[in-house]
Amino acid sequence: MNKKESGLRIGFHSIESILENNPHKIKKVTLPANRNDERIASLILSLEKNNISYDLSSKLKQEPEATISNENELDFQDLKSFIKSNIKNPLILILDNIIDPRNLGACIRSAAVIGVDAIIINKHQCAPINAVAHKVSAGGAEVIKIFHVTNLVNCIKFLKNESIAIYGLSEHAKQNYHECNFTNPTAIIMGAEESGIRQKTMEKCDFKINLSSNKLFKSFNVSVATGIILSEANRQRIN
Repeated sequence: MNKKESGLRIGFHSIESILENNPHKIKKVTLPANRNDERIASLILSLEKNNISYDLSSKLKQEPEATISNENELDFQDLKSFIKSNIKNPLILILDNIIDPRNLGACIRSAAVIGVDAIIINKHQCAPINAVAHKVSAGGAEVIKIFHVTNLVNCIKFLKNESIAIYGLSEHAKQNYHECNFTNPTAIIMGAEESGIRQKTMEKCDFKINLSSNKLFKSFNVSVATGIILSEANRQRIN
């Protein structure tokens, strides 16, 4: 991901979320010149309220674009500090080798909706959180802590030492997710779209679980599966 792409945000949801949560990050906004509706008017009002400059472009058809300041990625050391702070009963999503940035963005969106405490991404094996991922996350990437780690196995060892149970999803697992207790400190690992969780990662899981008992068709799209398992964890915690 080049520098220009990392600093670009596309779409109303993404830009509105930045305005609501981190307006200081926005350097400039470009709006589609051919739109003159309530959505644009509302966005302009928010930009002016935050003293953020904007201009119009005929090259943009429907969606606005924003240029933001570059920020340092949160890493493993940041994760350690975060976990050891005042997070008493964390719910964590771990993404191992999610290749498609759209799936990555959809997973982030689900995590933000559910209120997951943190997302951990396998830095060198996953898609980058680029403009596409940000757009699909619909602003979710702005409201949730995302940590990039280079050694996922070591990261899992750390989480287990912090008494966080590790659940790995696999269509080949025998235990169904309805049989699990997610009310305690929990980390849930989702694997690649085609191959699933890597073997070395799966070996470190405390529990291997599946989402479907359908013998003919077992697998969901990874972003759909993420929404299902996080919703179940959230349901248990609320009840």
